[in-house]
Amino acid sequence: MTTIIIGAGMAGLTCARHLADVGEDVIVLDKGRGLGGRLATRRTDHGSFDHGAQYVTARDPGFTAYLERAGAATLAAPWEQLGVDRTWWVGSPGMSKLVAPLAEGLDIRKSCHVRSVQRAGQRWSVACDGGETLEADRLAVAIPAPQAATLLTGVTPLADGLDGVGYAPCWTLMLSLAEPLEQAPRVYRASDGPCAWIACDATKPGRAGDGENWVIQAGPGWSETHLEEPAASVGRLLHDAFESWAGALPEIKASQVHRWRYARVLKALETPCLWDGETGIGLAGDWCLGPRVEAAFMSGRALAERMMDDQRR
Repeated sequence: MTTIIIGAGMAGLTCARHLADVGEDVIVLDKGRGLGGRLATRRTDHGSFDHGAQYVTARDPGFTAYLERAGAATLAAPWEQLGVDRTWWVGSPGMSKLVAPLAEGLDIRKSCHVRSVQRAGQRWSVACDGGETLEADRLAVAIPAPQAATLLTGVTPLADGLDGVGYAPCWTLMLSLAEPLEQAPRVYRASDGPCAWIACDATKPGRAGDGENWVIQAGPGWSETHLEEPAASVGRLLHDAFESWAGALPEIKASQVHRWRYARVLKALETPCLWDGETGIGLAGDWCLGPRVEAAFMSGRALAERMMDDQRR
């Protein structure tokens, strides 16, 4: 039994790990150059930036145990912040390391953009840019719901309900400063606006650099308003807003901006996963359960369990 999983974020890799651990053949495809999806780390000549998800929390016992195992392997660590009543976990030395234990030993093909999927007899055929075509007995799709809908509409009825999922975008500015901002809070959060989240990455465990790297993330309303504007223009707006918040900035060694079109789930399906046992296709993601990395883990686990239950019958 061979399964192709599209998406190497938390949901896809969790599903892949559970299937591989019971001896199933798994191939993971992802269009990115790295792993983790929105658990993203941007590496530069001036150190790294966590420019996607900033931290994770855990309520589910399985996800809690996973984070503790990752911590024991020095791939995760608590991020100590005063006034926080729940443990904030971060990857070490970057957020993308949170998925490293899941990916170990898997057949993962990066920079592989899936162009189309179709049912070919009793199997699934997956066509990738570059002309490569792969076949498998089962297919799992673990990408943002709008992207899954584009890929699967007309292919499976599971795509029909994906329009009910809602997302908020997020513009992110990354700044590397030559000197520390002595007076600025290390972490700041607001409900919206150009500076809805501000964090100094140096405060997270395992980070290194010769200056200070800051991540500034705009809120959902502000990001939606400026969604289609050029990155350079948005970067200037975010820079000015950050300087208004922090005061005069020291020398800026590097500046980058990134747009997350599907950053945070606003409306989830409120079901652990989607699975069609007759044709052997399933979908998973945080959009199934809610706007948390933990939800992606739980959804990927639920899809793997559905697959394994069907295999036992």
